[in-house]
Amino acid sequence: MKISVCTSGFKDWPIEKVLEWAHPLGFDGIELWMGHIERYQEEHGPLDKLYARLQEYGLEVPAISGYTTFSGGFSGEKDLKQEFKAMNRLLDVARQLKCPLIRTFVGHISSRRASPEQWGQIVRDVKKVMSMADQYEIDIAVEVHYDTFADNTESVQTLIREVDHPRLQLVFDGANLNVERIDQMDALPILYPLVKHVHLKNYKWDHSNWYKSTPVPIFEGDIDNRTLIKELERRGYPHYISFEYFGEKKEANIKGSLQNWNERQPAATECE
Repeated sequence: MKISVCTSGFKDWPIEKVLEWAHPLGFDGIELWMGHIERYQEEHGPLDKLYARLQEYGLEVPAISGYTTFSGGFSGEKDLKQEFKAMNRLLDVARQLKCPLIRTFVGHISSRRASPEQWGQIVRDVKKVMSMADQYEIDIAVEVHYDTFADNTESVQTLIREVDHPRLQLVFDGANLNVERIDQMDALPILYPLVKHVHLKNYKWDHSNWYKSTPVPIFEGDIDNRTLIKELERRGYPHYISFEYFGEKKEANIKGSLQNWNERQPAATECE
């Protein structure tokens, strides 16, 4: 189990600044926001330069975060052709940076509000994405997120079953489940076989007004991340956990989370 940090919370920073800040903190990897990659190419050219910088810092890229949803056909909010172009670009960049995984969303409305026709369309479109992923030998991980088709265990299982592709995986995010009042420890045993990446954060949560919720380090909020991490360790989880924070206190929350992480007591791993 390794740790990384998401650069999506640092959209106003150049990627060079993020790397310089993150490197001395002891992360194993860095989850790159696609916007940072595009900006780097505009300013510096080919990505082999960025890859060399990552190598110098000893940082892997466990995932690249895109913002595709593949819901453009619902009512014209997004151009579906552009979404496929964006995914093709994500896959190409992932190959260049030796990254095994693309993060995507599926849909931009709650699964409870989705019609059978919308489900059918999204399944067809995700199947096309998976054919693209096969060509690049990159996995696609759908983030478990409120207000998407992957906002609870049942909808996630339906999506995975209907798409039926071995490269389709999950980004597990217990904080997003908490928005839906779902306990991550109830969801994890159901979803664990599909989990290829984990986003970790915590909040003092205000369910009456989501955006008044206060982000805090991973062990200091309403979500029981200690138990989550112990269970992942017990199961021998081999992939990355990525700290994801936004807002003006993101740096302090990430550093506080690292302190929490380093002070924890590792759990015994599950016997085979």
